[in-house]
Amino acid sequence: MFIIYAPCDHRAKQELWESLSARLQLLVGEKVCVCGDFNAVRNVEETWSQRGISGTHDFHHFSHFIVDNGLVDLPLCGRRYTWFKRDGSAMSRLDRFLLSEEWCIQWPNGFQVALLRGLSDHCPLQLSVDEENWGPQPLRMLKCWQELSGYKEFVKEKW
Repeated sequence: MFIIYAPCDHRAKQELWESLSARLQLLVGEKVCVCGDFNAVRNVEETWSQRGISGTHDFHHFSHFIVDNGLVDLPLCGRRYTWFKRDGSAMSRLDRFLLSEEWCIQWPNGFQVALLRGLSDHCPLQLSVDEENWGPQPLRMLKCWQELSGYKEFVKEKW
């Protein structure tokens, strides 16, 4: 597992992608997870700003890094963006989990979720690889409801 906090500088990011690619080449065929704040987006849809699009040169380099290393970028659930500028004038999907194909074969039901943002300007990400996850539960109830008088009759009537 690699945990990334990429620099904002374009040249420094390029050096990081090259260095990380060299390490990933040594792990071909292994289960690999690369996660963190990449400070880059893959395409225009992953960023929004009141000022318009900027830094488009990062799009191609970051996407090539992912594809060249055979990494899988799982779809993001929960939110469209993972980073928000404090004043709300910009937002981007900077955080993600990138997984090797071997990882995805081992845990094919994997997905990533952007959770609610707290004090940070980033949303925490959760990678779920639960093999028993069959989606939302159809019913939730508190056991104490059964203790209420008339509960069973109410359920039978509504059923």
